[in-house]
Amino acid sequence: MTAAGMRAAARKSLGLVGRPNYISRDYSKRHGGEFLSAPWCAMAVTYWARVSGNARAVLPKGDRAYTVWFAEDGRALGRWHAGTAANIKAHARPGAIVFFDWDGTDTIGRIDHVGIVEVNLGDGRVQTIEGNTADACKRRVRGPSVVAGFWNPPYTQEDDMPSAKEIADAVYERFTHKVSETHWASREGILDPDQKIAPHDALRQIWAYGKDGYHRDRDILLRLEALTAAVRELAAARDGEVDVDALMARIQEAIEGVTVRLDIGGGTE
Repeated sequence: MTAAGMRAAARKSLGLVGRPNYISRDYSKRHGGEFLSAPWCAMAVTYWARVSGNARAVLPKGDRAYTVWFAEDGRALGRWHAGTAANIKAHARPGAIVFFDWDGTDTIGRIDHVGIVEVNLGDGRVQTIEGNTADACKRRVRGPSVVAGFWNPPYTQEDDMPSAKEIADAVYERFTHKVSETHWASREGILDPDQKIAPHDALRQIWAYGKDGYHRDRDILLRLEALTAAVRELAAARDGEVDVDALMARIQEAIEGVTVRLDIGGGTE
């Protein structure tokens, strides 16, 4: 029994629209034809639990189509948490069964809707997968204003932790950002303003810019060498008494005195 399996089953239903559908048909086979066109949010969670092998953890008292009874199952197990921001941040794990009251109460008897937690966003909100939201299966982001409460089924312990991929995705997102107009790379034309970049994108583009800069610098040096040769020829042709070597030394000294400055915008971004 794993939370990952529960979420994987729910993800496969994303995009399901209308009723009857395979979820309501599956439920009606066991409980009667009146469920074919009934509200199917709890039936969806029931279906995901059964097909993912999580029925024992998620459905301790059997199939559920009524959200209030479903919430009471979690309370009877001592796993119920009211839908406060603090509780959501601290206790809503991926795979949790989350319940909603559109009137904004935390009262089990007034629950309207149910889904599962896909991701805890860490700020008092959760990303959910819900059946029968606008008569479809969709992802939603929900907060304490509508979360009545939730409970965490007793999945296997190791699956209560984020997967390696989820951790990597979270780290990747943390270091991904938009380029501001004042950033030096934006001013230099390396990156576009408001472009959302990840570290490897920035490094790749800066490398390309540096490679281009290397070729431009090499071109400048070749031009200077050609100019040096031209000055030598000109000086020798106009006056045989001109000290060409001294003239070239002064030109070289002037060139070496040029300082190239890279404006990096204070290094604050």
